[in-house]
Amino acid sequence: MKKLFSLAFNSFKEVVRQPFYYILLLSGCFVLFMSFMFTFFAFGEELRMVKDMAISTITICGLLAGILSSSVLITNEFKRKTILALLCKPVTRVQIVLGKFFGIVAAVVVLIVLQATFLEVLIKLDSVLGFSNLDPSLDMLANTSLVDYYCLQGIYFSLLQVLMLTSISVILSIYLNISANLIVCFAVFVLSNVLSYLFSLSEKVPAVVSFVVKVCYVLFPNFSSLNIFAMNSISGEHIPLYIFYASLYSAVYCIMVLWLAIICFKRKEFS
Repeated sequence: MKKLFSLAFNSFKEVVRQPFYYILLLSGCFVLFMSFMFTFFAFGEELRMVKDMAISTITICGLLAGILSSSVLITNEFKRKTILALLCKPVTRVQIVLGKFFGIVAAVVVLIVLQATFLEVLIKLDSVLGFSNLDPSLDMLANTSLVDYYCLQGIYFSLLQVLMLTSISVILSIYLNISANLIVCFAVFVLSNVLSYLFSLSEKVPAVVSFVVKVCYVLFPNFSSLNIFAMNSISGEHIPLYIFYASLYSAVYCIMVLWLAIICFKRKEFS
C-alpha cells in the first residue's frame, strides 16, 4: 500500500507540473466567467442556462485533463523508455497501473473542485453585485443555501464520466500515441452519449446493426444517463438512489477496465 501511495503521489505531482493542466484550469475558469455574459436569449432561464453551460465546461476540462495526463504519464514513458527504470524497482505492474490511475484521478479531482468552487463564488458574487444580466430571484435555492446543489449534483455526474473515460484512456495509452488516444477517447465520449438513443432504435434496424448497437451498449459507458439532464427526469425522493446506482455502475466499470489494463500491461513487452 505504501508503494502504491508513493506511485500515485509521484504521478499526481507529475501531472500538476504539466503546462496543459494550468491551461485547462485557467481557460475553464475564463469560460465559466464568460458564460454569465451570454444569456440574453434564455427567456427567464438565464441562471439555469449558466449552470448547464458551466457543468458542461467543467466536464470537458476534466475529460481533457484525464486523457492528456494518461498520455503524458504512460505513453511518453514508453516512448522515452523510462518505464524500464520503473520496472527495475521493487514494484509490480499492478501497482504501476493503479498508481498512475489514482495519481491522474487525484489531479483531475483537484482541477474539477477548483473550477466548481470558482463557479460557486461567481454565482454568489453575481447575486450580490449583479455584474451580469441574471435575475437570481429566479433561483431561490441559490440565494438561501451556501452550496448550489444543482451544480453539485451535475459536477458529481461529470466526475463519474471523467473517471470512466480516464480508465479507458489508461488502457489506450499502453498502445496508442497522444493524438490517437485523443481521437479514440473523443469518439468513445460521443458514442457513449448517444447509445441510449441508438439502443431505443435497435429494434427498427436490421438484425446485424441491432446486434452491434447492443454490444456497444454493453461495452461502452452510458454517459446519457450520467448527466444533470437525466437526473432532472427523476423525482426528488428517488435522486439519492439514482446517485447510488450511478456511482456503483461507474465503480464497477472502472474496475473492469483497469483489470483489463493490468492484463494488457503485464503482456506488453519492452525492448
